[in-house]
Amino acid sequence: MTDKYMIITHTDMDGVGSASLYIYYMNKDPVRIVFTEPYFIKNTVNMIRDISKDYVEKIVFTDLGLNPSTYEYVVEALRILVDKGIHIEWYDHHIWDDLWVKGFREAGIELYLDQTTCATGVVAKYAKPQRRDLDREFIQELVAGVCAGDLWRFDHWRGPWFLRLVRRRESNKWRLHVLKILSKGVIWCKEFTDNILYKLERELEGYNRISDKLILTSINGIGVAIVPAVNVLDSSFVAAYILGRTGADIAVIASKDGKLSFRSRDFNVRELAVRLGGGGHPRAAGAKIEIPFRIRIKMLFNNDAYLDYVKERVLDVLKQG
Repeated sequence: MTDKYMIITHTDMDGVGSASLYIYYMNKDPVRIVFTEPYFIKNTVNMIRDISKDYVEKIVFTDLGLNPSTYEYVVEALRILVDKGIHIEWYDHHIWDDLWVKGFREAGIELYLDQTTCATGVVAKYAKPQRRDLDREFIQELVAGVCAGDLWRFDHWRGPWFLRLVRRRESNKWRLHVLKILSKGVIWCKEFTDNILYKLERELEGYNRISDKLILTSINGIGVAIVPAVNVLDSSFVAAYILGRTGADIAVIASKDGKLSFRSRDFNVRELAVRLGGGGHPRAAGAKIEIPFRIRIKMLFNNDAYLDYVKERVLDVLKQG
């Protein structure tokens, strides 16, 4: 059994859920937990590339995908760690190119991919438990609830609640708190309920704020709805609201820092995200673009000037077919 290990995971509920389940399986806390986004993965890997085996014997990645701009750097950096004798496991449910899979396995990385489930489900299926007293009901409930929300299929009653419990804008303090509770085999608690109720009240106020900012456009017969991100609203809920209201093919939720979330019922938004330097799933993806200085200047006088710039970038990519 490996005594010292580190977990690097995504910032959303599936990232927290998959990391929690891995810790539950190991029955031992990691020496460190790092939360990151796919578009920060190069920086994250760079941060750990000089780590020694004396500090950790194993590094575990969960719920983190790659894109063409990050693959080569990440695989080479991790190869260095493997050569030091550090064991690396990677659990994910996003789409990977065959070249990436081949490169990772040739580098000696233990890679587990499964697009039929969420990352929490991948850990449940492929991680090797070190504890004997597994609570199968807890595992089943956690996987079903997290996947129902993360995969946007809502085939389990806990789906909407888990999706809200940990959002990407949460503090790491809250993520760690939720992770600590779940990793002990506790599926829910009163504190979780109180958190959700507070968020629901603020969500109702938030929907009124996005309607006035909506940009509706189209190109090549593809309807695009662009709205600003609102802190109190999860991107997936905003997208469902906007797609239902406008009938658009693609919903774009844009943050002022350049982070874009794409959602669609039928259009492959992963391809759109990849062309903008991101990645994700065919129906839910994301990317982060640079907001030019000239646009930032405009934002001093027009707070929503960045939305027009986002429209230009998205339409330029869609124009290419």
